[in-house]
Amino acid sequence: MFKNYLKIFIKVSKQNKLFTFLSIFGISLTIMFIMIIAMTFENIINGSGPEENSNHILHAWRLKTESTVEGERGYSTGGLSQKLYTDYLQDLKIPEYISLHRSSQWEFIYNGNRFQKSCIHTDGNFWKIFSFNFSEGRPFSQEEVKDGNNYAVITESLKELFFGNKESACGKTIEYNNMQLIIVGVVEDVPPAALNTQASIYIPYNLIIGLHTSSFHGGYHVVFKARSKKDKAAIISEVQEVIRRIDLADDKLRYFMPGPNSEFEKLLIGYGDPEDYSGRAKPLLLFFGQILGFILLPAINLMALNFSRIRERSEEIGVRKTFGASASVIRKQFVFENIMLTMLGGVVGIVLSYLVVALFGSEIEIPLDFFRSVEITYSFNILVFLSAFASCLLFAILSGVLPAVRMSKMKPVKVLRGGEL
Repeated sequence: MFKNYLKIFIKVSKQNKLFTFLSIFGISLTIMFIMIIAMTFENIINGSGPEENSNHILHAWRLKTESTVEGERGYSTGGLSQKLYTDYLQDLKIPEYISLHRSSQWEFIYNGNRFQKSCIHTDGNFWKIFSFNFSEGRPFSQEEVKDGNNYAVITESLKELFFGNKESACGKTIEYNNMQLIIVGVVEDVPPAALNTQASIYIPYNLIIGLHTSSFHGGYHVVFKARSKKDKAAIISEVQEVIRRIDLADDKLRYFMPGPNSEFEKLLIGYGDPEDYSGRAKPLLLFFGQILGFILLPAINLMALNFSRIRERSEEIGVRKTFGASASVIRKQFVFENIMLTMLGGVVGIVLSYLVVALFGSEIEIPLDFFRSVEITYSFNILVFLSAFASCLLFAILSGVLPAVRMSKMKPVKVLRGGEL
Protein backbone atom coordinates (compact mmCIF):
# COMPACT_ATOMS: atom_id res chain seq x y z
CA MET A 1 0.00 0.00 0.00
CA PHE A 2 2.68 2.50 1.00
CA LYS A 3 4.62 1.56 -2.12
CA ASN A 4 1.64 2.69 -4.21
CA TYR A 5 1.38 5.87 -2.14
CA LEU A 6 5.04 6.59 -2.87
CA LYS A 7 4.57 6.06 -6.61
CA ILE A 8 1.59 8.43 -6.65
CA PHE A 9 3.55 11.00 -4.63
CA ILE A 10 6.47 10.95 -7.11
CA LYS A 11 4.15 11.24 -10.09
CA VAL A 12 2.13 14.12 -8.60
CA SER A 13 5.32 15.96 -7.56
CA LYS A 14 6.57 15.84 -11.14
CA GLN A 15 3.22 16.96 -12.57
CA ASN A 16 2.94 20.09 -10.42
CA LYS A 17 6.52 21.26 -10.04
CA LEU A 18 5.58 24.78 -8.92
CA PHE A 19 3.56 23.48 -5.97
CA THR A 20 6.32 21.05 -5.06
CA PHE A 21 8.95 23.81 -5.18
CA LEU A 22 6.89 26.29 -3.13
CA SER A 23 6.12 23.65 -0.51
CA ILE A 24 9.72 22.45 -0.17
CA PHE A 25 11.01 26.05 -0.15
CA GLY A 26 8.67 27.11 2.66
CA ILE A 27 9.29 23.99 4.73
CA SER A 28 13.07 24.09 4.29
CA LEU A 29 13.29 27.74 5.39
CA THR A 30 11.22 27.01 8.49
CA ILE A 31 13.28 23.95 9.43
CA MET A 32 16.49 25.86 8.70
CA PHE A 33 15.52 28.58 11.20
CA ILE A 34 14.45 25.98 13.78
CA MET A 35 17.74 24.11 13.38
CA ILE A 36 19.88 27.23 13.65
CA ILE A 37 18.04 28.38 16.78
CA ALA A 38 18.14 24.87 18.27
CA MET A 39 21.89 24.44 17.63
CA THR A 40 22.73 27.86 19.06
CA PHE A 41 20.57 27.44 22.16
CA GLU A 42 21.86 23.90 22.68
CA ASN A 43 25.38 25.30 22.85
CA ILE A 44 24.29 27.97 25.32
CA ILE A 45 22.18 25.74 27.58
CA ASN A 46 24.44 22.67 27.68
CA GLY A 47 27.57 24.78 27.85
CA SER A 48 30.55 25.24 25.61
CA GLY A 49 34.13 26.28 26.22
CA PRO A 50 34.63 27.28 29.88
CA GLU A 51 30.93 26.65 30.60
CA GLU A 52 30.98 22.94 29.76
CA ASN A 53 29.87 22.05 33.32
CA SER A 54 26.79 24.28 33.17
CA ASN A 55 24.52 21.56 34.61
CA HIS A 56 26.18 22.19 38.00
CA ILE A 57 25.86 25.98 37.85
CA LEU A 58 23.11 28.34 39.03
CA HIS A 59 22.82 32.05 38.29
CA ALA A 60 21.49 35.01 40.27
CA TRP A 61 21.43 38.20 38.21
CA ARG A 62 18.18 40.07 38.88
CA LEU A 63 16.90 41.76 42.04
CA LYS A 64 13.59 43.56 42.44
CA THR A 65 12.91 46.10 45.19
CA GLU A 66 9.43 47.49 45.80
CA SER A 67 8.44 50.48 47.93
CA THR A 68 5.26 52.35 48.83
CA VAL A 69 5.46 56.15 49.09
CA GLU A 70 2.32 58.13 49.98
CA GLY A 71 0.15 55.22 48.96
CA GLU A 72 1.78 54.77 45.57
CA ARG A 73 3.77 51.66 44.82
CA GLY A 74 7.01 51.83 42.89
CA TYR A 75 9.68 49.32 42.10
CA SER A 76 13.09 48.96 40.49
CA THR A 77 14.89 45.97 39.04
CA GLY A 78 18.54 45.45 38.23
CA GLY A 79 21.63 43.38 38.78
CA LEU A 80 23.23 42.53 42.11
CA SER A 81 25.75 44.64 44.02
CA GLN A 82 29.10 43.90 45.63
CA LYS A 83 27.49 44.59 49.01
CA LEU A 84 24.85 41.88 48.54
CA TYR A 85 27.58 39.46 47.47
CA THR A 86 30.17 40.22 50.15
CA ASP A 87 27.76 40.70 53.09
CA TYR A 88 25.24 37.94 52.40
CA LEU A 89 25.99 35.54 49.55
CA GLN A 90 29.69 34.74 49.39
CA ASP A 91 29.74 32.72 52.63
CA LEU A 92 26.82 30.36 51.94
CA LYS A 93 27.54 26.79 53.04
CA ILE A 94 25.95 24.51 50.46
CA PRO A 95 27.59 25.70 47.18
CA GLU A 96 31.04 24.37 46.40
CA TYR A 97 32.11 27.76 45.00
CA ILE A 98 30.49 31.18 44.73
CA SER A 99 31.68 33.97 42.45
CA LEU A 100 30.56 37.32 41.08
CA HIS A 101 31.31 38.98 37.78
CA ARG A 102 30.20 41.79 35.52
CA SER A 103 30.95 42.62 31.91
CA SER A 104 31.93 45.96 30.43
CA GLN A 105 33.49 47.56 27.39
CA TRP A 106 36.63 49.58 28.12
CA GLU A 107 39.54 51.10 26.28
CA PHE A 108 42.98 49.49 26.38
CA ILE A 109 46.21 51.26 25.53
CA TYR A 110 49.39 49.49 24.43
CA ASN A 111 52.36 51.15 22.72
CA GLY A 112 50.21 54.21 22.15
CA ASN A 113 47.48 52.25 20.35
CA ARG A 114 43.92 52.28 21.69
CA PHE A 115 41.64 49.22 21.59
CA GLN A 116 37.98 48.84 22.60
CA LYS A 117 37.53 45.36 24.06
CA SER A 118 35.19 43.51 26.42
CA CYS A 119 36.25 42.97 30.04
CA ILE A 120 34.97 40.82 32.91
CA HIS A 121 35.48 42.02 36.49
CA THR A 122 35.50 38.99 38.79
CA ASP A 123 37.22 37.16 41.68
CA GLY A 124 39.42 34.12 42.19
CA ASN A 125 36.55 31.63 42.46
CA PHE A 126 35.52 32.47 38.91
CA TRP A 127 38.35 30.24 37.64
CA LYS A 128 37.20 27.35 39.84
CA ILE A 129 33.63 27.48 38.57
CA PHE A 130 34.39 27.84 34.86
CA SER A 131 36.87 25.55 33.05
CA PHE A 132 39.24 27.84 31.17
CA ASN A 133 42.19 26.40 29.26
CA PHE A 134 45.38 28.32 30.03
CA SER A 135 47.98 28.41 27.28
CA GLU A 136 50.27 30.54 29.48
CA GLY A 137 50.54 31.38 33.14
CA ARG A 138 47.74 31.01 35.67
CA PRO A 139 44.59 32.71 37.02
CA PHE A 140 44.65 35.26 39.82
CA SER A 141 43.58 33.83 43.19
CA GLN A 142 40.97 34.86 45.74
CA GLU A 143 43.74 36.07 48.07
CA GLU A 144 45.34 38.18 45.32
CA VAL A 145 41.97 39.80 44.65
CA LYS A 146 41.59 40.67 48.36
CA ASP A 147 45.12 42.11 48.37
CA GLY A 148 44.19 44.43 45.49
CA ASN A 149 46.86 43.19 43.08
CA ASN A 150 46.70 44.72 39.60
CA TYR A 151 46.62 41.38 37.83
CA ALA A 152 44.90 40.44 34.57
CA VAL A 153 44.22 37.37 32.44
CA ILE A 154 43.84 37.90 28.70
CA THR A 155 42.72 35.76 25.76
CA GLU A 156 45.01 34.44 23.04
CA SER A 157 43.51 36.82 20.45
CA LEU A 158 44.25 39.83 22.66
CA LYS A 159 47.75 38.55 23.30
CA GLU A 160 48.31 38.22 19.55
CA LEU A 161 47.02 41.75 19.03
CA PHE A 162 49.38 43.21 21.63
CA PHE A 163 52.44 40.95 21.57
CA GLY A 164 52.23 38.61 18.59
CA ASN A 165 52.29 34.81 18.68
CA LYS A 166 55.94 34.16 19.49
CA GLU A 167 56.39 36.44 22.46
CA SER A 168 55.26 35.44 25.97
CA ALA A 169 52.70 37.79 27.54
CA CYS A 170 53.06 36.82 31.20
CA GLY A 171 54.75 39.51 33.29
CA LYS A 172 54.07 42.26 30.73
CA THR A 173 51.80 45.20 31.47
CA ILE A 174 48.97 46.89 29.60
CA GLU A 175 47.12 50.09 30.44
CA TYR A 176 43.44 49.70 31.16
CA ASN A 177 41.17 52.42 32.54
CA ASN A 178 44.25 54.43 33.66
CA MET A 179 45.67 51.39 35.48
CA GLN A 180 48.81 49.43 34.74
CA LEU A 181 47.81 45.77 34.76
CA ILE A 182 50.28 42.88 35.02
CA ILE A 183 49.35 39.89 32.85
CA VAL A 184 49.54 36.64 34.84
CA GLY A 185 47.80 34.28 32.39
CA VAL A 186 46.57 33.72 28.85
CA VAL A 187 43.45 31.63 28.09
CA GLU A 188 42.04 30.17 24.90
CA ASP A 189 39.42 32.33 23.21
CA VAL A 190 35.90 31.76 24.53
CA PRO A 191 33.28 30.55 22.00
CA PRO A 192 30.39 32.96 21.26
CA ALA A 193 27.77 30.74 22.92
CA ALA A 194 29.54 30.94 26.31
CA LEU A 195 27.64 34.07 27.31
CA ASN A 196 28.78 34.25 30.94
CA THR A 197 32.51 34.05 30.20
CA GLN A 198 32.83 35.87 26.88
CA ALA A 199 35.51 38.61 27.16
CA SER A 200 38.98 39.61 26.04
CA ILE A 201 40.42 40.42 29.46
CA TYR A 202 39.58 39.40 33.05
CA ILE A 203 40.55 41.54 36.05
CA PRO A 204 39.79 41.59 39.83
CA TYR A 205 36.40 43.19 40.47
CA ASN A 206 37.65 45.47 43.26
CA LEU A 207 40.13 47.34 41.04
CA ILE A 208 37.40 49.54 39.56
CA ILE A 209 36.60 52.42 41.90
CA GLY A 210 33.00 53.59 42.05
CA LEU A 211 31.27 50.28 41.42
CA HIS A 212 30.81 49.53 45.14
CA THR A 213 27.56 50.97 46.49
CA SER A 214 25.56 50.74 49.71
CA SER A 215 22.56 49.49 47.73
CA PHE A 216 21.79 45.86 46.96
CA HIS A 217 21.37 46.85 43.31
CA GLY A 218 24.38 46.85 41.01
CA GLY A 219 25.68 45.46 37.77
CA TYR A 220 26.90 42.09 39.03
CA HIS A 221 25.94 38.53 38.33
CA VAL A 222 26.50 35.92 41.08
CA VAL A 223 27.24 32.29 40.14
CA PHE A 224 26.89 29.24 42.38
CA LYS A 225 28.53 25.90 41.61
CA ALA A 226 26.88 22.84 43.16
CA ARG A 227 28.87 19.80 44.19
CA SER A 228 26.19 17.64 42.52
CA LYS A 229 22.88 18.17 40.73
CA LYS A 230 21.08 17.10 43.92
CA ASP A 231 22.47 20.15 45.75
CA LYS A 232 20.90 22.66 43.35
CA ALA A 233 17.51 22.68 45.10
CA ALA A 234 19.23 23.17 48.48
CA ILE A 235 21.25 26.11 47.09
CA ILE A 236 18.05 27.76 45.84
CA SER A 237 16.46 27.33 49.28
CA GLU A 238 19.54 28.74 51.03
CA VAL A 239 19.67 31.81 48.77
CA GLN A 240 15.94 32.43 49.13
CA GLU A 241 16.28 32.24 52.90
CA VAL A 242 18.91 35.01 52.72
CA ILE A 243 16.59 37.19 50.61
CA ARG A 244 13.74 36.52 53.05
CA ARG A 245 15.90 37.70 55.97
CA ILE A 246 16.89 40.86 54.08
CA ASP A 247 13.22 41.48 53.28
CA LEU A 248 12.11 41.06 56.90
CA ALA A 249 14.87 43.34 58.19
CA ASP A 250 13.77 46.28 56.00
CA ASP A 251 10.32 47.72 56.75
CA LYS A 252 10.52 50.23 53.87
CA LEU A 253 11.47 48.01 50.96
CA ARG A 254 10.31 44.63 49.77
CA TYR A 255 12.93 42.42 48.07
CA PHE A 256 12.49 39.67 45.51
CA MET A 257 15.10 37.66 43.57
CA PRO A 258 14.30 34.71 41.28
CA GLY A 259 16.16 31.45 41.56
CA PRO A 260 19.08 31.09 41.41
CA ASN A 261 18.31 29.68 38.00
CA SER A 262 19.83 27.33 35.46
CA GLU A 263 21.14 28.76 32.18
CA PHE A 264 17.96 27.65 30.39
CA GLU A 265 15.70 29.37 32.93
CA LYS A 266 17.92 32.43 32.82
CA LEU A 267 17.46 32.67 29.05
CA LEU A 268 13.68 32.33 29.38
CA ILE A 269 13.41 35.03 32.04
CA GLY A 270 15.86 37.42 30.38
CA TYR A 271 15.39 40.98 31.63
CA GLY A 272 11.67 40.73 32.36
CA ASP A 273 10.16 41.45 35.75
CA PRO A 274 11.76 38.77 37.97
CA GLU A 275 8.63 38.35 40.09
CA ASP A 276 6.59 37.41 37.03
CA TYR A 277 8.83 34.36 36.64
CA SER A 278 8.91 33.10 40.22
CA GLY A 279 7.74 29.65 39.02
CA ARG A 280 9.08 27.54 36.17
CA ALA A 281 5.76 26.89 34.42
CA LYS A 282 5.15 30.35 32.95
CA PRO A 283 8.49 30.86 31.16
CA LEU A 284 8.34 27.30 29.79
CA LEU A 285 4.81 27.83 28.49
CA LEU A 286 5.85 31.11 26.87
CA PHE A 287 8.86 29.44 25.25
CA PHE A 288 6.93 26.53 23.78
CA GLY A 289 4.10 28.86 22.77
CA GLN A 290 6.55 30.93 20.73
CA ILE A 291 7.98 27.81 19.07
CA LEU A 292 4.48 26.52 18.22
CA GLY A 293 3.53 29.94 16.79
CA PHE A 294 6.70 29.90 14.70
CA ILE A 295 5.69 26.54 13.22
CA LEU A 296 1.99 27.37 12.79
CA LEU A 297 2.43 30.27 10.37
CA PRO A 298 4.17 28.31 7.57
CA ALA A 299 1.91 25.32 8.33
CA ILE A 300 -1.14 27.48 7.58
CA ASN A 301 0.45 28.66 4.33
CA LEU A 302 1.15 25.06 3.30
CA MET A 303 -2.41 24.13 4.27
CA ALA A 304 -3.69 26.80 1.88
CA LEU A 305 -1.54 25.31 -0.89
CA ASN A 306 -2.89 21.86 -0.09
CA PHE A 307 -6.48 23.09 -0.37
CA SER A 308 -5.72 24.57 -3.79
CA ARG A 309 -4.23 21.23 -4.79
CA ILE A 310 -7.56 19.57 -3.90
CA ARG A 311 -9.27 21.36 -6.74
CA GLU A 312 -6.59 20.29 -9.20
CA ARG A 313 -6.91 16.64 -8.17
CA SER A 314 -10.67 16.54 -7.69
CA GLU A 315 -11.31 14.46 -10.81
CA GLU A 316 -8.65 11.92 -9.78
CA ILE A 317 -10.23 11.57 -6.36
CA GLY A 318 -13.72 11.35 -7.82
CA VAL A 319 -12.70 8.53 -10.16
CA ARG A 320 -10.92 6.63 -7.39
CA LYS A 321 -13.92 6.88 -5.06
CA THR A 322 -16.21 5.77 -7.91
CA PHE A 323 -14.12 2.59 -8.25
CA GLY A 324 -14.34 1.84 -4.53
CA ALA A 325 -11.57 3.80 -2.76
CA SER A 326 -12.71 4.49 0.79
CA ALA A 327 -12.45 7.83 2.60
CA SER A 328 -9.88 6.29 4.94
CA VAL A 329 -7.62 5.27 2.03
CA ILE A 330 -7.86 8.79 0.52
CA ARG A 331 -6.99 10.40 3.87
CA LYS A 332 -4.01 8.11 4.46
CA GLN A 333 -2.67 8.74 0.97
CA PHE A 334 -2.74 12.52 1.23
CA VAL A 335 -1.34 12.58 4.79
CA PHE A 336 1.45 10.27 3.57
CA GLU A 337 2.16 12.57 0.61
CA ASN A 338 2.30 15.59 2.93
CA ILE A 339 4.65 13.82 5.34
CA MET A 340 6.95 12.84 2.47
CA LEU A 341 6.93 16.39 1.12
CA THR A 342 7.60 17.84 4.57
CA MET A 343 10.42 15.40 5.31
CA LEU A 344 12.03 16.23 1.96
CA GLY A 345 11.84 19.93 2.83
CA GLY A 346 13.20 19.09 6.29
CA VAL A 347 16.29 17.40 4.84
CA VAL A 348 16.92 20.43 2.63
CA GLY A 349 16.40 22.72 5.66
CA ILE A 350 18.87 20.77 7.80
CA VAL A 351 21.52 20.94 5.07
CA LEU A 352 20.86 24.67 4.62
CA SER A 353 21.18 25.30 8.36
CA TYR A 354 24.70 23.85 8.48
CA LEU A 355 25.70 25.73 5.33
CA VAL A 356 24.42 29.05 6.73
CA VAL A 357 26.28 28.55 10.03
CA ALA A 358 29.47 27.51 8.23
CA LEU A 359 29.40 30.42 5.78
CA PHE A 360 27.83 33.25 7.81
CA GLY A 361 28.06 32.16 11.45
CA SER A 362 30.16 35.10 12.62
CA GLU A 363 27.96 37.63 10.79
CA ILE A 364 24.48 36.57 11.95
CA GLU A 365 23.28 37.01 15.53
CA ILE A 366 20.14 35.85 17.33
CA PRO A 367 18.70 38.43 19.75
CA LEU A 368 18.23 37.02 23.25
CA ASP A 369 16.67 40.10 24.83
CA PHE A 370 16.84 43.89 24.61
CA PHE A 371 20.52 43.97 25.55
CA ARG A 372 22.11 40.77 24.32
CA SER A 373 22.50 38.76 21.14
CA VAL A 374 24.61 35.74 20.26
CA GLU A 375 26.29 34.55 17.08
CA ILE A 376 24.71 31.48 15.51
CA THR A 377 26.80 28.39 16.18
CA TYR A 378 27.13 24.79 15.07
CA SER A 379 26.53 21.78 17.31
CA PHE A 380 26.17 18.08 16.59
CA ASN A 381 23.64 16.66 19.03
CA ILE A 382 21.07 13.91 18.64
CA LEU A 383 18.47 16.01 20.48
CA VAL A 384 18.84 18.75 17.89
CA PHE A 385 18.15 16.28 15.09
CA LEU A 386 15.22 14.80 16.99
CA SER A 387 13.78 18.28 17.49
CA ALA A 388 14.11 18.93 13.75
CA PHE A 389 12.42 15.59 12.97
CA ALA A 390 9.62 16.32 15.45
CA SER A 391 9.15 19.76 13.90
CA CYS A 392 8.87 18.19 10.44
CA LEU A 393 6.31 15.68 11.67
CA LEU A 394 4.27 18.31 13.50
CA PHE A 395 4.51 20.55 10.45
CA ALA A 396 3.22 17.73 8.20
CA ILE A 397 0.32 16.86 10.50
CA LEU A 398 -0.77 20.48 11.04
CA SER A 399 -0.74 21.26 7.33
CA GLY A 400 -2.01 17.94 5.97
CA VAL A 401 -4.83 16.59 8.12
CA LEU A 402 -7.56 19.14 7.34
CA PRO A 403 -7.00 19.07 3.54
CA ALA A 404 -6.92 15.25 3.65
CA VAL A 405 -10.23 15.13 5.54
CA ARG A 406 -11.73 17.59 3.06
CA MET A 407 -10.60 15.42 0.14
CA SER A 408 -11.97 12.23 1.67
CA LYS A 409 -15.45 13.77 2.05
CA MET A 410 -15.80 14.66 -1.65
CA LYS A 411 -18.91 13.43 -3.42
CA PRO A 412 -17.61 11.70 -6.59
CA VAL A 413 -20.80 12.18 -8.64
CA LYS A 414 -20.95 15.89 -7.86
CA VAL A 415 -17.27 16.42 -8.65
CA LEU A 416 -17.35 14.51 -11.94
CA ARG A 417 -20.30 16.62 -13.02
CA GLY A 418 -18.21 19.78 -12.44
CA GLY A 419 -19.67 20.77 -9.07
CA GLU A 420 -17.83 22.59 -6.26
CA LEU A 421 -15.87 20.63 -3.70
